[in-house]
Amino acid sequence: MKDIKIVIGSNFGDEGKGMMTDFFSQKSNSIVVCSNGGAQRGHTVVTPDGIRHVFHHFGSGAFNGASTYLPEDFILNPVVFRQELHELYRVKHLPATYIHNDCMVTTPWDMMANQIVEESRGKNKHGSCGMGIFETITRYKAGVVDLDSSIRDYYLERFSEENIQLSDSWKTLIMNDDIFDHFLDDLDFMNEYCSVISDDYFLNLFDNIVFEAGQGLLLDQNNLEYFPNLTPSNTGIKNPKKIIERVEWNDEIEIETCYVTRTYMTRHGVGKFPTECNKSVINGKMFDKTNVPNIHQNSLRYGTLDYEELCSRCSNDVKDFGDKKSIAITHCNEFPYDSNKISEIFKGWDIYYSNGEIRDSINRKCDSL
Repeated sequence: MKDIKIVIGSNFGDEGKGMMTDFFSQKSNSIVVCSNGGAQRGHTVVTPDGIRHVFHHFGSGAFNGASTYLPEDFILNPVVFRQELHELYRVKHLPATYIHNDCMVTTPWDMMANQIVEESRGKNKHGSCGMGIFETITRYKAGVVDLDSSIRDYYLERFSEENIQLSDSWKTLIMNDDIFDHFLDDLDFMNEYCSVISDDYFLNLFDNIVFEAGQGLLLDQNNLEYFPNLTPSNTGIKNPKKIIERVEWNDEIEIETCYVTRTYMTRHGVGKFPTECNKSVINGKMFDKTNVPNIHQNSLRYGTLDYEELCSRCSNDVKDFGDKKSIAITHCNEFPYDSNKISEIFKGWDIYYSNGEIRDSINRKCDSL
């Protein structure tokens, strides 16, 4: 029997997907599939012995010895990959990593373009994290796919057409060939370290497969209600479902889809946030080590959580796919929650509760049994 878990953020991200992925990947012979997004993800895991890491380019099961798979819908960033691998090396965790040969690749020019365009928006900035995700996708759609100076030419022409003025410092960086040479070295390093595969059938080698989605349902590229402050990917069940259905499994599979939420809501950057409130309404004393204020997305925003809307959102995403549905309620020590109401609204779902980032703090209530 193949045990398949799908971990999905229920809101705007930062719900605890890394913690739940770490929890589900404790079984032997596990692999974590990063099913969307790219290196802009930041999923935090803290081990019981105090090791803390924010995962960007690797699955959040690495501390359990789980392998990582970056499928075709994941956007590779060799610069971030190499940096993070060195970080994991220092804490003695080097996950076996597989990458699909159809993945898009972000270059330093994509990242620079992202930051230049965001700066040009001024007060109307989108809240992009500056990792070049949207620019990479747009460039590939334009047919500029060779990893050479044609990418720089593409952006210089685009800046001219859009009348974006470049500062002297940006001009110097864009024209610095050493930066791209270092990128090519990082690309070679990544390709040498990883196993490059052409299909998903190799997943049959693993008994425990955990799909780890990035961002959250409200940021899905098709959620036009929140346009344009979205992420350019499918943040819900769509990508994992596609992979699961096209694999010819060599054993029976059991699928559990787990949606993750804090007891309250958070959001990075600008954009619609109907339940937004002052942090003090939630908990003025709490401190988030991962989501610190930054120049791209400013300070983390806070809001209250509507359980019924949450259930509707998750139910509409998963529909009738899989064998089990579950909801994980995290950060339970930071804001009050109504367990009776949650059990009533999510009737038939398994429910997990957690007070923090450590897997040992997760308790499970099996309402479906």
